[in-house]
Amino acid sequence: MPAAMFPHAAVLIPAAFATSVVSGTIGMGGGIVLLAVMAQYFPPATLIPLHGVIQLASNSSRVLYGFKHVERRIMARYAAGAAVGAALGSRVVARLPESWYALGLGLFLLAVTLLPKPKKARDFRFKWATVGAGATFLSLIAGATGPLIAPFFIHQDLDRRALVATKASCQLFTHLLKVSVFVVIGFALWPYLPLLAAMVAAVFAGNYLGNKIILHRVPEREFRLAFKGLLLVLSARMVWLGLRAF
Repeated sequence: MPAAMFPHAAVLIPAAFATSVVSGTIGMGGGIVLLAVMAQYFPPATLIPLHGVIQLASNSSRVLYGFKHVERRIMARYAAGAAVGAALGSRVVARLPESWYALGLGLFLLAVTLLPKPKKARDFRFKWATVGAGATFLSLIAGATGPLIAPFFIHQDLDRRALVATKASCQLFTHLLKVSVFVVIGFALWPYLPLLAAMVAAVFAGNYLGNKIILHRVPEREFRLAFKGLLLVLSARMVWLGLRAF
């Protein structure tokens, strides 16, 4: 992979590894941080599909490592809704101005970082189809919706292994459909394949180490402070870039 083609590979590949360790251990969080890091180097219309490929690999690896723990009924209902969300989102994403992408992405990251997270979400009819549709629609614009759908999984009677594996299986469909939409509307992935291949390999390695409970050695309070601090800095920069583009 020539350095001239991807001058930021020295940052992005380790970032893919480190953030997948986070997701591999706690089932969420890593994708949001990786999105914020990648946003420093790619315009939003390029960022969203590239990040989608990485997250597709990341969630695929977590499903692979915990396949027997996947709750298939939840996955099937979520996937059906995700298909509807992708169809609706494809009508919006092709018309969205670049400046709105950057500003919306920055505000989304700030909200995820600063707003309190609900402990659980109530059950309702067609719950998983609705969650799948909403998450996939938003993912086409915001990129990473894992923290937003997490409360719906926490409410289920799932042990930790089933929660991580089932959530990963659902997000796998979201990212697969998202990448497919961008390819259909004309985004070319092939120029980025060397970088994506390296980042995908880093993601698989990071998820494997995450499943080995590496992060359990890190004090919880210090980890959360560092996590939020990094997101605040990166998302504030995205808001500034979006405002400057107007």
